[in-house]
Amino acid sequence: MSTFRGSGPALHPERSLAEHYNPLAMAPELVKAHDALDREVDKAMGAARKLTSERQCQKLLFADYAKLTNN
Repeated sequence: MSTFRGSGPALHPERSLAEHYNPLAMAPELVKAHDALDREVDKAMGAARKLTSERQCQKLLFADYAKLTNN
């Protein structure tokens, strides 16, 4: 999680949150921090590889839910 510190908002406090998350103008440091966080979340969720879409995340979550509820 420490990847986020020292990136994006910390390096550019003059930018608004909207400016930080404008997909056309995101600071490379912020993109890198989010990619690292995404990889860690994917691993924690049990993904065998990096999930690249919301649909993949949902599929994994619902499969885990089905296992937990014995469905």
